[in-house]
Amino acid sequence: MQPRLKPVADQRLASILASFTTRFQQFRQMGLAEPELALYFKERARAAKLTFLADAGHWLGVLADALESQGAAVHFAENAAEARRVILGICQAAGAKSVVKSKSMVCEEVRLNPALEQAGLTVSETDLGEFIIQLAGETPFHILGPALHKDRRQVAELFAEKLGERVSDEPAELTQCARRVLRKRFLEAEVGISGVNIAACQSGTLAVITNEGNGRFCTSLPPVHIAVMGLEKAVPTLADLALIAEYLPRAAIGAPLSSYASWVGGPAALYGGHGPRQSHVVILDNGRSGILASPYWEILLCLRCASCLNHCPVYGLAGGHAYGGIYTGPMGSVLTALLEDQPPADDLPHASSLCGLCREKCPMGIDLPGLLLRLRQESPRPPSGFLPNLAAQVLQSRALFEATCQVARPALAALEMLPRPALPPGPWRGWRQGRSLPQVPGSTLLGSRGKEDGHG
Repeated sequence: MQPRLKPVADQRLASILASFTTRFQQFRQMGLAEPELALYFKERARAAKLTFLADAGHWLGVLADALESQGAAVHFAENAAEARRVILGICQAAGAKSVVKSKSMVCEEVRLNPALEQAGLTVSETDLGEFIIQLAGETPFHILGPALHKDRRQVAELFAEKLGERVSDEPAELTQCARRVLRKRFLEAEVGISGVNIAACQSGTLAVITNEGNGRFCTSLPPVHIAVMGLEKAVPTLADLALIAEYLPRAAIGAPLSSYASWVGGPAALYGGHGPRQSHVVILDNGRSGILASPYWEILLCLRCASCLNHCPVYGLAGGHAYGGIYTGPMGSVLTALLEDQPPADDLPHASSLCGLCREKCPMGIDLPGLLLRLRQESPRPPSGFLPNLAAQVLQSRALFEATCQVARPALAALEMLPRPALPPGPWRGWRQGRSLPQVPGSTLLGSRGKEDGHG
């Protein structure tokens, strides 16, 4: 069972996390400031995804045919192990020794890097944040800011230790250092691997959306390009892709477009252009078909914009690593519990206050609190400890509950009369700071109605 999420203990990191999520809340508000435009995007994007999900098998066949007609090879992977085998096989067939990767959550999901490295390949993450956490041997802290938990001094120390590069902790100098190292790796790599943000089935177009130029290097410079996507990333038409390509950055960073939006298909070299000589697309299931056929299908609408993370009070206190998996925040608490080959997640559905902000701010209108509540109901976590067990017993017996309410009324009134220093030491005293005890009503709602009707 996953450990309970705990607040970030490092005050520096807690402050950074609060600043980061607040800033991205403001960005999202600016990007979707016009209510009519926001509603237009939401309705069109949701309709496109629903059209795809209503007949996903058909549309994935259309996508495969369109890609293959352009010279790309399409591979369907049932699970993470099969995805790793397929990608490793492509790399080995190409005689590759070096691989460069752009940011991809689905590659993190299947634990691709360790599998390639174990087979003797050198794998380089090229997104700056992912590059930093790869050097640190860590997982992403946030979808949009994988290394937000690292300050510039820590990054400078990492570069010195792992790269042998002695640079100051000035951001511009750190960026230049990473650029020097990665430019050489781009030129040497035989294979480039990318994720896919959106795929248009009819045209066989894959959108790779980034805020750094590394994604474009990975998809165009090495002789072999491998795109890896979850099957839910597809939409029917190129117009649908264009719409979501604008909607996603508005919801994520408040901009009408990302800095780099690459639309790729088959290998450009086949048509006399500069670019890969081979293109492969790996479409991953890993439990998604089961989700589509379940009451949790709505999570497959997720764009990975991180709006739910940035507005979630639990994520804002705990941060990404507390979730123990690749996908974090409210959407991660649902996905991790449903996808195959993921760490145990029995406790994650309880890592939510159910305040509803994630549903309110989700650009696709996903009912995340409802999905989390259903997960809680279907796999309830047994209470642990004296007080939770006592509460469970009381709530299971009407007579015991009513008796407890009768005792609670004078007991709470007496405690409220006590001066604060007289309260017992320990967590009770800390909990009482700044709080007033509730007033217990004199009768139940049912009892009040009975008296009003003359039956009490």
